[in-house]
Amino acid sequence: MPVRSRQPNPFAGRRVVVTGGLGFIGSNLAGRLVRLGADVLLVDSLIPQYGGNLFNIRGIERRVTVNIADVRDPHGLPHLLRGADFLFNLAGQTSHMDSMENPGTDLAINCEA
Repeated sequence: MPVRSRQPNPFAGRRVVVTGGLGFIGSNLAGRLVRLGADVLLVDSLIPQYGGNLFNIRGIERRVTVNIADVRDPHGLPHLLRGADFLFNLAGQTSHMDSMENPGTDLAINCEA
C-alpha cells in the first residue's frame, strides 16, 4: 500500500504560471499541477527548435490555459504574471550551437528575461 503524504497541498486553487510550459519538463509539471488542483497558465513562445509542442499537453489541454508569448516581451509577460501565486520559469534556449552562434539571443532568453 502506498504511503500517503500528510503534507498540505500548496497548489490547490492557486494560480500557477509555467513558462516553457509546452516543453517536455513544463508540460509534465503542468500535468502534475492540474492533478493537484491548480489553475495553470502555460506560457511558451513555440519557437520551433526549443521543444515546445501542443502535443505535450494532450490529455490536459482543456484543463490549462495556453498563451503563446515570448518571455522577452517586457509588456506582455508582466500582464500574464499579474495575480500569479507561483511561477515556474522553465523557458530557455537550449541549443548549445545556437548559444555559440548568437550569444546575445541566448543571454536574452536564458538570463535577462
